[in-house]
Order: sequence, then structure tokens, then C-alpha cells
Amino acid sequence: MTNGTTSRTTRRTLWGLCAIALVSAMAVTPQAVAPGQAAADTCQSGVATYVLESAGGSGPVNTSQSRTLRKYLDWAPQSADGTLMDTDVTATVPGTSKLFAAGSGIIYEVTKDNTLKAYTDNSAAGGSLLTPVKTYNLDWTDVKRAWSNGSRIFAQDSKGGVTVYKQSAPATGDGTISKVGVVPDSDHLTEVTHAASVWMVGSTLYTLDGGKVAHRTYTEIKGPGTITTAIPSLGDTSTDITGLVDAAAGWSPGPGVFNTITTATDYSGIVRKYTGSSPALANDDLAEGVFGQVMADTASCLTTPASDKPAFGDAPESAGTEAPATAPEDPAPQNSRTVSGKFTLGNGQGAPGLQVAVTALDAGTEQTTDSFKPTTLATATTGPDGTWTAILPDQLPTEVQAVVDDNGGVLNVEAVTDGTTSSGVSVVGVDYLSAASPGTSTSKAAALAAAASDTGDAVALVPTSADGSLLAGDPTDAQQNQTFAAQVEQSPVASDEPDPTWQSDHGKLPAAFSPYTVNGKDISAEPVSPRVGGCYKMKYKQSARIAYTTVGEAHAFYDAKASFTYGESMSSSIEIGVSTSNGEWKAGKSKTMGSSLGRSLGFTGKGPYWGKQFKVPIEYTKYKNVRYCDGFPRDTWLTIEPNRYKIPAGGATAKMGKDVRNKDGLSPYTHSPKSHRAIVPKGQFWELNRTRSTKWSGAVSVYGVSLGASTQYDSQHAQRITTGNQPQEHDIWGKNDSLNGKPGIFYSF
Repeated sequence: MTNGTTSRTTRRTLWGLCAIALVSAMAVTPQAVAPGQAAADTCQSGVATYVLESAGGSGPVNTSQSRTLRKYLDWAPQSADGTLMDTDVTATVPGTSKLFAAGSGIIYEVTKDNTLKAYTDNSAAGGSLLTPVKTYNLDWTDVKRAWSNGSRIFAQDSKGGVTVYKQSAPATGDGTISKVGVVPDSDHLTEVTHAASVWMVGSTLYTLDGGKVAHRTYTEIKGPGTITTAIPSLGDTSTDITGLVDAAAGWSPGPGVFNTITTATDYSGIVRKYTGSSPALANDDLAEGVFGQVMADTASCLTTPASDKPAFGDAPESAGTEAPATAPEDPAPQNSRTVSGKFTLGNGQGAPGLQVAVTALDAGTEQTTDSFKPTTLATATTGPDGTWTAILPDQLPTEVQAVVDDNGGVLNVEAVTDGTTSSGVSVVGVDYLSAASPGTSTSKAAALAAAASDTGDAVALVPTSADGSLLAGDPTDAQQNQTFAAQVEQSPVASDEPDPTWQSDHGKLPAAFSPYTVNGKDISAEPVSPRVGGCYKMKYKQSARIAYTTVGEAHAFYDAKASFTYGESMSSSIEIGVSTSNGEWKAGKSKTMGSSLGRSLGFTGKGPYWGKQFKVPIEYTKYKNVRYCDGFPRDTWLTIEPNRYKIPAGGATAKMGKDVRNKDGLSPYTHSPKSHRAIVPKGQFWELNRTRSTKWSGAVSVYGVSLGASTQYDSQHAQRITTGNQPQEHDIWGKNDSLNGKPGIFYSF
């Protein structure tokens, strides 16, 4: 096994592990003894929890591949406001091994060769998560699963039998392991061996099966006189709670509390907390995105934490300075009548001499219910390097100005060029840009337009067909369930990984996919000749659907509360999907959404230990686009375009999105640039209400395609944090820049 730990410096935050000792008794008459955990000198406010990870929804573990053991900290386990925090400490475990925890930081491994190895977790002191202690020569050939309360180890075989072993040194794992006996067959034993999950707190053995958590007491019956043989025994079963229909496994950080995790097949990995002598739900979202076998370093005694922040090992140095009084100002509006871009060949070389038509994206003539002819606003020709610039008219046509006014003064345009390669393959390039309307002078419109058009990426020409014969039909549900978009949608935890350049709405594309192999030939470097003749474009509506789209997020760690406001009007830029053949899609540039909502959305006062994205319902339209030259179709492609905020019938006005708590806390703070950090004083708030947000990849999954989005912050669109009055400082830091610059979003510790 290999270990990975995160180094930490300066002050030490203590959260020791309670010692576990064997309770023994000498008997001269038959009596029951309950071996388990003795009361510890120090009760724990934070309990180590280990997850032997597996991919959510992936089915059985692939034993040919190694797995990651990840350490979490269950902070304030008795409290509804606690958290299950990733410590960023990991180790690599062979896929053929089985693990179980035994308290006091002791972890056992049942190897491929059926030997038993003991390890100790030294990560809190800067050491390894799996520090070897001792290898035991036991015949565990038929062990199906095992569990332990420290002083006793229970090995279940494939036939449902359970053998009990005694560990003479439970606190260190380096003692002698001797056989106690076999648990007699009984209905109580059958309940245990058939249960989906088994764990212990002292001498109490818990099971989870069929949505029911139950417990019974484990004892050892000692014989009279000089007889020393003990007979393992299980007491009567008591039901704790029923109805936990989506719970797949359970564990306890200590007495009076247990956690459950939802099944991996629904891709949620949600951890829920139950507390009390008559267990009741205390926290229905302790953590998300946890997949794999969960093992707690169960404590014999729990306590409420002091005011210290949850930490492990050495905490980082102070951020040192207070957050700036105000966020940076947006640049003054610069309403230019020009739009520009660059078209290239498939190999990235500029495509010169091509005609570019710039049209209004959402307005046109010859309007019907299902089609329209986009209004042409300007034309241009690509230069030697493929760049082009077009000048918009001083006064927009009436139908275009009406759309612009409804979009908060932002004009969305589409730039299209096409041609034929030297081998006769039709190719098309489609770019999207935004500009503040020539008749608009608001900084809001200028900032929105700039946010959508600031990528500056060139657009490559791609193969297409004149009549749409290369376009794929609609995918089946089964095909869409295998797409990258479905994978993103199913994950409960947000990822910073960018969406792939190409996606398929019919399944997964090979890693080496290229759209430039046509009839077995690579056309990416072939020169392109422009179309000749009068050309125009028509858009034909295929269908529309509503999908919830990420437009913000907020964070609150320690004693803070998180808020996010998205009010009165749209303020986001959302990518447009483009497909020219075979169900293969590429996310194009973004369309700016600035239309009125007529209402305010958002959330306030969430936390502590809280981090979520925020999603609103957007209607998306799939169009077939046909470019005609001299009256004949020359290019046909599909687009997926965001249209407007629209609440589905009987649906939610907005939703909480993916979990982002893994961005907060000690480890992310430790790895953040010092120049990005600042302190929010006790009892105050700090709000990011200027500049552009980070771009969320996978902001929406629609029509089998994953698209990104970002939001322009202002007084009505803002991320806020409000701190409490606990004694330690509350630190925040920007993701992309300092809080004085363009942070995009900020995190919390």
C-alpha cells in the first residue's frame, strides 16, 4: 500500500482519538461478559471516518485495480450542524484487499493471500494513513467480511458462520490475536450475517438491512469454576428505526449517533445523520458524493466541540488582512459597433478569404411559429490569418431592437462562414458574440456583453452536409443515459474539470475522436474555398425543453452563513451547442441572457458547513439551421440554444444544485494562494457583487449535451457570507484571483 498525506505547519489543533480498552472480568460462576470499549479519558468531538472508494453507480468493484482509502473527519458528530470533512489524506489499497476499522486509529487489511495485517493511522501527527504495525498468520481463507470493536474481531465466512477473535492490544494493534469461539447459530445471528451493513459501538452490534436499523448486545458466556472457554452470544434484537429505504450502509462515530449512506447506483452518495436513544433524523445532508465502503474510527465517548475550527494536524497561518470593503468595480461601458473573431482550418491554421455573415441570433423576418430568417446585420471577409471584423449598424432593425430591449440591452449575434475543401468536403464555421446595443449606454449591458465575448477563442471549420444527411436522429433514453452529460448530471458533487471539446448525444465518444476524418481521409489541413453566390440562413425549430441551469453558488464554513441573490433579471452567459454530423456536439461560444425575470430568486442563511450551487429553470430550443446559396441548401447543422427563464408546470422556481463543500475547509485553504486570502471579522458580512463569476462546466445537461455557464455579478446578483461570533478568525479566499481582483467566486474556512 502507498500513502498520501498533506503537510501542514504552525499551530496544532488537537482532536485525539479515544483509547479503546478491553473490559474483562474473572468469573467463578457462569455469567455474561460484554467485551468492548472502556470509557476513554478524553471524549472526542471529531471522529476519523475512512472510505474505501469506488465509483458511484459503477457496479461491482474491479479487483484488478487499486482503490483509494480516503480519510474524513466527522466533526461535531452529536450535532445537527456537524460536517463530514475530507481531510485530503489518502492511501492506495490493492483492489483484492478487504479493510475494516477497529478504533484507536487501527485499520486491518485482509490480503489477497488471506493474511491479516494491522496498520495505524498516524496522519494526524504528519505520518502515514496506513503505517504498518503487524502481520498476523491466521487462516482467513473463507472470510467474507469482518468487523471489530477493538478488543474483538468478528470474521464472517461464506456459509454465514461468525468466528470471534480477541486482540490483546486493541489500542495499538500489535498484540496477540486468539480465537474466542464461534457464535452459535440462531435467528439473531442470521439477522447479522444477512444484513447489508454491520458495525459496533462497544459491545452493541448494529445492523442495517431493508431500511431497518437494529441492535443487540454481544456477550461472552464464561463457564463455572476453572473453565476458561467463553461462548460468544448475541442478545435479543431491538429495532431502532425503520423506513430508511435508500440507505445502503451504516456506521457510528460513537454512542447515540449513527450515519447512513445512500446507494451508489443512484449516484448520490448522500450521508445522513441520526441521533438520540430513539433515533431521529438530525441532518439529511451531512455530505454528498461519498462512494465506497465506510468505516468509522468509532469512539467510546463523544462530546460537543469547543469553539475551535474543525482541523486535523497543523492548521495554517492566518490570512492576516481583512477582506476589502468593496469588491472591484466593473469596467466602464465601451459600446463598440464592431464585432470580431477568427475562423481556422481543422488544424488551427487561419482560414483566409471566406465570407462571414453576422446575423441577429434571436430575431428575423419571414417569421412563423416554427421558423424564421435571421436578420443580417453585417458582413466581413476573413484576413490572411483567419481574423475578421464587422461593423454593426447605427440603428438596429425594428425586430432586432425589440429583442435587444427585452434582453437588457444586449445584442446576441451569430457569425457564420462556409466553404468547400480541396477534396470537395463542405465545411461550416459558427461563432457567437454579444455586444451592448448601439443605442444602449448601461454598464450592466456592457458588462454582460463583455463577459460573454471575452474568451477570444478561434472557431474551427467542421465538416457538414448540404441536406442534413450527416445529422443523427434523436437518441433513445438508453443512449442518452450513457453520455458524458448524463455522467455529469448524475454526480452530486461539482467538478472543476472542463467539459470535453466534443460530446455525443448517443453515448460516449472515443478519447481520440476527430470530426476531420472523412471517407478515411484527414481533411483538417485542406485549404477551403469560399461559397459563391447570394447566401442566407433559415432556422427551423425542432423542439424545446426546460432544464435547470447553474447560475451561482455560495459557501459557509465554521460559524458562517451563506447567501446568494439572483434578482429581477437574468444575468448569465450560457454556452450554445453545435452539431454538424452523427450526434457529435461541440459547445460553442455563449449567449448572453439579460431578460427580465419579474422576480428575485436565491437563498439566505445557509450553514454552517454548507456549500451548494444554485440552479434556475431555462428553456432550451433545438434548431435545425440551413444555409442556402443561390436558392439551394449548402450547409445544415443543429444548435441547442438557451432561450428564457421558464418555470415548468408544477415545477420549482429554482433548485439547489451540486454540492461544493469540498472546496471549503482546512485543506483547500492550505493549498490556496496566500494573495487570494482575507479575513471577514466576527459578526460581519462580505459580498461579491462585481465582475464575472467563475465559469461552471457542466452547468446544464440538456438534449444529451453538457454546457457551461457564468454569471455577471451586480447589486442584484451576488454571493455573500455572514460570519458568526466564535473566537477564531473566519478566512475566505478567491478562486481565480484576490478579492480585490476578479475572484470569480470565493470559498470559506
